[in-house]
Amino acid sequence: MSKHQRLFALLTIATFFEGFDTRLVSLVQPVIGREFGASKEELGVVLGLSSLGMVFAFFGIHAADRVGRRPVFLAALASYAVLTLATAFAPSLAVFTLLQVFARMAMVVELGLAYLILSEEMPPEVRGRVNGLFGGCVALGASVPDALLHPLTNLGVGWRGLFLIGAVPLVLFPFYVLQLGETEAFRARQALARATDAESSGARDSRSFGGKLAEELGRLRVLLSSAHRARLAGITSLWVLVNFWSGTALYSFTLYVFDERGWTAADLVLLPLGTIPCGLLGYSLAGLAMDRLGRRRACSLYLGIGVAATLTCYQASAGAAILAGYFALIGLGGVWAIVTTWTAELFPTELRATATGFANNLVGRFGLVFGPMVAGLLGGALRSTADAVAWLGLVLLIGIPIALSLPETNAIRLSPSDGPG
Repeated sequence: MSKHQRLFALLTIATFFEGFDTRLVSLVQPVIGREFGASKEELGVVLGLSSLGMVFAFFGIHAADRVGRRPVFLAALASYAVLTLATAFAPSLAVFTLLQVFARMAMVVELGLAYLILSEEMPPEVRGRVNGLFGGCVALGASVPDALLHPLTNLGVGWRGLFLIGAVPLVLFPFYVLQLGETEAFRARQALARATDAESSGARDSRSFGGKLAEELGRLRVLLSSAHRARLAGITSLWVLVNFWSGTALYSFTLYVFDERGWTAADLVLLPLGTIPCGLLGYSLAGLAMDRLGRRRACSLYLGIGVAATLTCYQASAGAAILAGYFALIGLGGVWAIVTTWTAELFPTELRATATGFANNLVGRFGLVFGPMVAGLLGGALRSTADAVAWLGLVLLIGIPIALSLPETNAIRLSPSDGPG
């Protein structure tokens, strides 16, 4: 097995469980709603608040520009596994929500850095396809819980059993400590920084707390400077829209079909037979489209089809049409792989993790925080989750002109000082 294949396998296994664990909160909404006596509006707030942890993930991802990709990735992997395990024993909705705030923060740090590590380590000519396939494996992990809820309920374990399974990365953690290395791009940047510090009279200050704080603030100032401001604003706007759409169209599905289409957990058992192949296909095609069409056109294509799939899924009454729309939505989650890859390519190594954390987490994830809340409130007002999500899905259309305005970065080489011209 080559170095690149080994790295891909390591990150894929870890992130399979990230996808698995991320799916759990939205999947078990109707079940925990009954167990803890929560209304539809309250469940929307819980889902939104649990996503708030994803905003705080910025600080973890930002740290990867200072201490390295490897240590932050490992810390995030261990943290989300421990917190997922603890969630299995949550005695109340409040404790469940609190644990998931921090679990989802760690999950997003792990996922963001996994994409970043792949983007820095993989050859530029196949980066899009690799990240697309990788995203498909994340979608694979997110598809599996649907098949397990019903049998675990019959066994008497219920939704808590899903969270026990989600803690499997704890068993694998020692292997990751031994096998995962630092990226070549970060090592090169670190060596360059050490050489610069050695020649600088301010080397001593840079090692003090004040010096480190000044360095962090300086990195943020550079990111927000005129050299990067326009592309940062554009990619951040895309992240807000994609997160908002995910928080409504993807997170509301179980609540929608249980409350408005009469489905039960038994109806979800065979769902992975469609979500797994469609997820793998959608993410793989996203990677192929990135490399063949470029980032701008691939993103615009996925956003446009996303609107059509949302309307199909949430306005259909026939089971087959609902399934077709939902399977398409799972595949169109490949837009995450496109925007993630694009974000990494738009900024130089010394700003790459910080830019990713800022765009996707510190700002972008507010879309995922408010998406479920808005869907819950609007669904209550309209007395229909289906109608609420259908209207809210139209926000993706705003993203098309934004995507077309950003620089094209297809096949750009990510060396320590790279960024698009």
